[in-house]
Amino acid sequence: MARFLLHLLLFFSSLFFDFTASADNGTRAPDFSAVLYFGDSTLDTGNNGYILTLVRGNHPPYGRDFPGSVATGRFSNGLLVPDLLCSELEIKQLSPPFMDPNLSDDDIRTGVNFASAGSGFDDATSALLNTIPISRQLEMFEEYLARLKAVAGEEDAKRIVSDALFLVSAGTNDFLLNYYDLPTTTRTAMTIDEYQDFLLQNLHKFLKDSYDLGGRRFIVVGLPPIGCLPLQMTLSVVHSVVRTCVDEQNSDARHYNSKLKHLLLKTQQSLPGSKFVYLDLYDFLMEVLNNAAKHGFHETKRGCCGTGLFEVGPLCNRLNPACPDASRFVFYDAIHPSQRFYELITDYVVEDIIPHLRRRV
Repeated sequence: MARFLLHLLLFFSSLFFDFTASADNGTRAPDFSAVLYFGDSTLDTGNNGYILTLVRGNHPPYGRDFPGSVATGRFSNGLLVPDLLCSELEIKQLSPPFMDPNLSDDDIRTGVNFASAGSGFDDATSALLNTIPISRQLEMFEEYLARLKAVAGEEDAKRIVSDALFLVSAGTNDFLLNYYDLPTTTRTAMTIDEYQDFLLQNLHKFLKDSYDLGGRRFIVVGLPPIGCLPLQMTLSVVHSVVRTCVDEQNSDARHYNSKLKHLLLKTQQSLPGSKFVYLDLYDFLMEVLNNAAKHGFHETKRGCCGTGLFEVGPLCNRLNPACPDASRFVFYDAIHPSQRFYELITDYVVEDIIPHLRRRV
């Protein structure tokens, strides 16, 4: 971990801050000194490959369509949003967990990834699988920042962080592991409404702490329609004769998202100079699922790996070969999307979300 933070420090101390980009509509787009990723497997580009956990995607058939057909730890057939977004923003993405300190002056902006597959806003979620919770991801960032200030000085460090984009995506694991699928004590100790509030309190603390460390521009991703994940539909067969979206879980996700939007608005109002933008993953994914052919998909109810009904993580392996063409599947395994879906959501972020982060002039 020390080497991880040191390499981050060495890179950021060489950043320049005069880069600007132009949006497709000709208006000045937000310019970021960096993109900092916090969250779960939807953002983790390989960090879990360097910790003692079973939650790893560093084995085939994961990575089948990644450059070089390498299983890097990404839970998909290829690239994730951090890969695609950094490319769109012309930001160099550093590979976890050991960052290359020998970078040229041309590498003026970077993407840094603290995300960990299997994590959540509830520390107990990560404890189940020995992954890195959001609270620890923030501590890692804080440790890096302290070293950055020691080398670059307070003012430059402050400018790096205030000009960065913070992208936060987590929460799904909290519900899957602590409320719906595994026999934990959370379900008996809290109602679903109480557990939602508990998670949002933890998220609020993360956002407030990030702001206190200098963060100003944030994208926060809402929950997907959890009940439409292939694994959840498979598990629903216990109570139904057909695999179909679990309405109750989708209703829970919508309720959580409604609370999340209200939280972000209140948080922005209470933190001067901050900007929080909500990314509506629920409606976006439902649009794709309901109009699959329009978006080039053929299969929406199962993943590409194996039967697509339950294979995920260690169960998605060489013994369960993947489908011939993952781009025709919304999901690559029973939980995680294919690269094709990530391409669509990245376009949405670039075209419809990031413009809202433009600073007032």
